[in-house]
Amino acid sequence: MNITYRSWLKSVTGRENDEISLPENVETISDLAAFLGSRYESAAAVFELPEALRYVVDRRYVDPSHKIAGVEAIEIYPPVTGG
Repeated sequence: MNITYRSWLKSVTGRENDEISLPENVETISDLAAFLGSRYESAAAVFELPEALRYVVDRRYVDPSHKIAGVEAIEIYPPVTGG
């Protein structure tokens, strides 16, 4: 699976993209967030709240309960602030 980190998530993970094989127990976006939090200590606090992030699968925003079986690519966007 290809994971693309957007905005400041690139800085906290130290990567723009990941090409990874997920364990069998990673079935949803929430599971993916927990897995990525354990993989990147610097981003663990961000991934602990999967509902705070935005996820794009097949050019559609999905929620943390979305099943990811068969998905080839996911984009992850951090919360945005503005003013």
